[in-house]
Order: sequence, then structure tokens, then C-alpha cells
Amino acid sequence: MLAKLKRQEGGITRGGRLVRSIDMVYEGDVIVLNLNDTSFLEPNPELSVPVVFENDSLVVFDKPAGMPVHPSIHHQGDTLGNCFAAMYPELTFRPVSRLDRDTSGLCIAAKNAHAAKLLQGHCPKVYYAAVHGEIPESGTINAPIAREQESIILRCVREDGRASVTHYRRISCSGTYSLAEVTPETGRTHQIRVHFAHIGHPLAGDDLYGGKRTDISRHALHCAQITFTDPETGKEVTVRSELPDDMKRFNGGIKMKRIASFEVDHTKFGVGMYISRIDGDITTFDVRMVKPNGGVYVSNPSLHTIEHLFATYARNSEFSDKIIYVGPMGCRTGFYLLTRDLPKEDAIKLVREAYSFIASYDGEIPGCSAVECGNYLEHDLGAAKKDVLPLLEKLEGYTPEMLDYSWHFNRK
Repeated sequence: MLAKLKRQEGGITRGGRLVRSIDMVYEGDVIVLNLNDTSFLEPNPELSVPVVFENDSLVVFDKPAGMPVHPSIHHQGDTLGNCFAAMYPELTFRPVSRLDRDTSGLCIAAKNAHAAKLLQGHCPKVYYAAVHGEIPESGTINAPIAREQESIILRCVREDGRASVTHYRRISCSGTYSLAEVTPETGRTHQIRVHFAHIGHPLAGDDLYGGKRTDISRHALHCAQITFTDPETGKEVTVRSELPDDMKRFNGGIKMKRIASFEVDHTKFGVGMYISRIDGDITTFDVRMVKPNGGVYVSNPSLHTIEHLFATYARNSEFSDKIIYVGPMGCRTGFYLLTRDLPKEDAIKLVREAYSFIASYDGEIPGCSAVECGNYLEHDLGAAKKDVLPLLEKLEGYTPEMLDYSWHFNRK
């Protein structure tokens, strides 16, 4: 860029006069860089793409599926570049985060060469991908990617390929499809598509890599989040995009996956903590303090007390933004805990720490006025402190796999 400025008439000035890169500058001097663009695309004012962030250095588009980023032999006037040219006729189109034609979501275009250089390779992204089958809850795919021989488009996993790493976390699952949050560590062509096909779970709609178009007419991949350092302010900026309509069926439209709550004989399970259902990113835990149908129950005053104290602890814990609901079971054997996007090990930690808090609590029970609680007369701190002890003891050494009913059933 500096070489270009040196050759350009009026490229670097101070106080309106030409200045060289070797000249001394002083406090208070205003140096102006004349970054004139000379390369332009054909504008197409009929195109419209939502802008989700913009300043003098860059613009972030929310690109629809089916729109290429750059013109090619088959796409001369229907690209994001042609839209950019119509919006900013005096600027060169400099995309610094490219997407495949059928990938929807966030795409950054720098407004000058300086911003492009600062942003290039420094914009980590998070994608949503709908894939065939049921994938693990989380994982990392570390497999080198190379160009498929005799093809200019296809990519494949091959030992002599370039190092490629993709991290993922399952958000929801219907059995037929899984919706995953995907964070690529590297940025190879078709990386996410190739990696999921490699592990036997191609993207829905991705017929290039083995996916089927039964429920979507394009590969189900959306760039949902992008983070960058603003060239103007130096501050970190994160921009997000909602899941597009054609991919929502893989999340909100997926049927709840009932894990075990109504499919097992509860008399086989005693005190413990179990996952009873998963609905998208919401998990319901059965927190059992006594054995179901065992003839022993937790009194209502004790349950109400535990509920209040648990909620008090949870609201002030590190997991407060991930808790949706805490409420007693009708069978008086424990309570339900509903969480959003809370890892299993953290759910165990939360219940264990909350029960330790209850077991040692000696103050006033919060939220027990007539205005705050319909059962404000039914509380028993002494019984509550006693009733939490069996589960508190059981949770010592509890591991994430033990949250699954089948783990216990297989050991009966």
C-alpha cells in the first residue's frame, strides 16, 4: 500500500502539501493518505442485501443463499460484489470473509486497502450446519483437506492435504438431522462440508458431498456470527445473524427428543440426577432426592424451601443466565431443573454447590412473603437441610454419563 501511495499523485500529504515517507513529522501534524480506488465492478442497483453493521472502514452484509460473493463466468451481475458496487460506486469491492454461493450469512467487505489488510485472516466465524444423522454432543474434526484430483471444485480429505480443523457442538437432534454450532479453526475451501461428510454426516442438501435435498434445496450452512477488531476504534466487535427460514425446521421444527423420563421404570432408580428430555438447546433434569414410588416423600414445606434456596443460589451463580426454571415434581420426590445451553458437568456442579449452600444455610428463607409466594406459610428449613443430604452425598463423584438413565439401567 505504501508503494502505491508513493507512486500516486498526492498520495501522502501534510497540510495539503506532498510529503515523503522519509520526512520527519511532528506532534500536531495531520497526515492524509489518498487511498483512491481504481478497480470497480459493474453495479446492479436492483440487488438488495441487508447490512447489519457499517462504518467508514467496512460493511457487514447478511448474504442470502444462492448469491455468489464474486463475479465469475456464470455470474456477472448477480453477486454481492455487484450489490456493493451499486451502494458504493467510488469504492473497490474487497471481501475479507468469503462464503460459498449457497452458504447464507455474514460477510465482511472492507472499504479500503488498509482495513482489508488489518481484517484479512482475523475474523473468526461461527456457523450453523444441519447434518444428516445424530452426531456426538461435541467434537473436533482434524483431517487434512486437498483438491480432488481431476476436479477444480471438489475437495476431499487426503493425507497430503492442508491441515484443517473444525470444532462443533450439537444444538439439537431429531434422529434424522442434527443442528450443530460449528467453529472452524482453519479456513479451507468447503472445509465444513468436507469434514462432516468425512465423518459420515454430510450437510443436509449438500448433494456435492453426499447430502440429500429432501428437506432443503441447498446445503444447510449459515454463517451466524463473526468477530473482528474495528480498524477505526481498535475495539472488538461481534455481529450475529439469525438462522434463515429454510434452516429453522432443523431447530424449532425438530420434535422434542424424550430421553427416558416416561419410558423407564422409575422404581429401578433411586436418589440421583437424570436428564429426562432435550428440546433444542433446552435440557430438563430430574433432580431426585428420594426413590420414586418407594413410600418415602419430601414434604411440601421442605420442597418449597429447597426450591426458594436453590433459586436464590442459582440467580447469584456463574450459571445464572443459563437457568430457565426450577420447580418441584408433583410426586414430591425432587424437582425439575430446566437449563439452556448448560454443559452436563456444569449442571452437576450447579446442583452440588446449591445443595451444599442449602445444607449449611441458617438465614431467613428468601421470597417467602405473601406477595412473593403462594405457599408462603409452607416452609421448613430444618427438613430441607436434612432432605438435601442424600443427593448431596450421591453427587460426589457423579460424572456426565451418569445423567443418562440408560447408564444406570445397564448396571441393574
